[in-house]
Amino acid sequence: MSMKSQDGRSVDPEELLLRTDWSSVEHCCPNVAPATPLILRQLLDNNAGNQGAALRDLQQAITHQNTFYSATAPAASFVAAILGHPRTLAIVTDQRPGDAPHSAEEPRFFLRVGLLDWLGSTAEDANEDSPDGCDADIKAFRALWPTLFDAIHPLLADREPEIRKAALAAVLPLLASPELAHHIEALRKDVRALAAGSSPYRRRAIDTLASWREDVTLFQLDTDMPADNHVHAEGYADDPPF
Repeated sequence: MSMKSQDGRSVDPEELLLRTDWSSVEHCCPNVAPATPLILRQLLDNNAGNQGAALRDLQQAITHQNTFYSATAPAASFVAAILGHPRTLAIVTDQRPGDAPHSAEEPRFFLRVGLLDWLGSTAEDANEDSPDGCDADIKAFRALWPTLFDAIHPLLADREPEIRKAALAAVLPLLASPELAHHIEALRKDVRALAAGSSPYRRRAIDTLASWREDVTLFQLDTDMPADNHVHAEGYADDPPF
């Protein structure tokens, strides 16, 4: 199924997959996890349950334990390219049945939000002093940042508030790149609003403002403010039950 990219050009997800020799890159647990192209292809499945499972596999295999693998950069490139695909508006859950036994129902969200969260969290991990993974794999992911920014930026004006917030949170770690720092002033007001709100991205917004040398005292009056808790944005700490 072809789609239109943000600049109006036709994009074929299958053609995007063919740009990478997937046999030459690896992710976590290759003997039990689905192959990377299978995970990525299933993100655009016509069944929301399969899409949610693919998002879970993306988190568990491609960035397991917040680690960078040789498959991380090409997978992120594919995810960025499909953000505008209509099927990323599917409502999904990335939890297996029984993962949230104390909840009335499994948390559900736009797949597009889950993909943005994954990109943003992975970029945030890349900003750590000593990210986990091979230097070459981390460098390959960081090299994508201008491309990721260009893919995410149009979603800052998405009609869905959840997607707008997720997009803003996803670009914040990217602005640490000198190549993208000139976008900071245009986004400063929106980041302040995110920091003043009650979304799960509040902590990231406050930390970003602090890194911009802003006084964040007023944003930290709520001492009980939780850290970002998007389960679908984090790597899995235990062995993944693929």
